[in-house]
Amino acid sequence: MPTPQSQPGGPSRFLAVVLVVGWLAVGFAIMMRSAMPPVASPQLGKPFPRIEAIGWIGEPIPSSADFEGKIVVVDAWAHWCGPCRMVTPDIDELYRKYHDRGVVFVGLTSEGQDPESISLSQKYVRQMKIPWPNGYGAIKTLSALNVESIPQLWIVDRQNQIAFHEVGFSPNSIGQMERVLDQLLEATAAAP
Repeated sequence: MPTPQSQPGGPSRFLAVVLVVGWLAVGFAIMMRSAMPPVASPQLGKPFPRIEAIGWIGEPIPSSADFEGKIVVVDAWAHWCGPCRMVTPDIDELYRKYHDRGVVFVGLTSEGQDPESISLSQKYVRQMKIPWPNGYGAIKTLSALNVESIPQLWIVDRQNQIAFHEVGFSPNSIGQMERVLDQLLEATAAAP
């Protein structure tokens, strides 16, 4: 039986084929995920825990009262997370569309237990040009949400119930989030 080394092109051709097949598999997985209907999160309809952080990056520094009775978009991230960097421009698009309509945006990271991780988190917020406040050292809140991977996104309604939750990010996420935000804002406008 021929080995990769005995075939024309040798190991480099074999490696190229493996890489192409791998990229095709990744592309297929992404395509399938975007075509699949969203899976309902077990967190939907449950209360969102109190938002707590050791410190904050960005202004204004929020207090608990800033979230009460508001629609809130929460983004869990870390400075080293590639998918977090990919989703941030989309969240920024939502921010620009909904912030002036009273929707509150906040980012949370468990990082921030030491000066170096705080510095890296601050650098991430600056590099990504994130205009909403970001809490670092938010371990208590993220633990209450059972966050084991990032990015994760939530929309919290005015009654502090989780109306949207996604682990990871798919190309359909922003459209889904816009629909939820529009429904929540319409319900508020229709209320007496």
